Amino acid sequence: MPSTPAKSVAEFELRFEESYNQFQLGFLQGSNPKAFSRLLTLAAINASRTMVKPMKAEAPVRTGRLRNSINAKRGQYSRPSATVGPRPGKSRGDLNGGWYRWFVTTGIKPVRETKNGPKAVKGVKGRPFVTQVANRSDVRKTALNSYWDTIAKFFDDKLFRDRITKFKRRG
Repeated sequence: MPSTPAKSVAEFELRFEESYNQFQLGFLQGSNPKAFSRLLTLAAINASRTMVKPMKAEAPVRTGRLRNSINAKRGQYSRPSATVGPRPGKSRGDLNGGWYRWFVTTGIKPVRETKNGPKAVKGVKGRPFVTQVANRSDVRKTALNSYWDTIAKFFDDKLFRDRITKFKRRG
């Protein structure tokens, strides 16, 4: 059997598939869960910020308080998440808040239940502009693009990646 000379250099080719970014995200989730959570929260906030402008355009305007109270912020209960919509403000006197947002978006029934029985009041039909804007396909597509662009920036931009993965000391 003829012997072949051994090569000291190995030749191989690397090909990255689309699932490679999914692999990197999974690796980040396993190795640094806090950084993974920060990345997804930031991506969700960026996605929800794209919905603010169309939502303000659709908001009913009488005084402008409801429209001005619309903003995006980090989700409070289930993280990573973000919320977008009208904010209540600190009190009824707070000009930056729309404390009446629930009445506008859901409406008021024409009958109130009181201790003395049902009373007739003036009913107001709701104007669910928040859900209408959030369910529009163009707004959702823009939000999803922003979400994935933030995640892509994590892999492409070293400075951005370092800011997300850095150790945060609490104290």
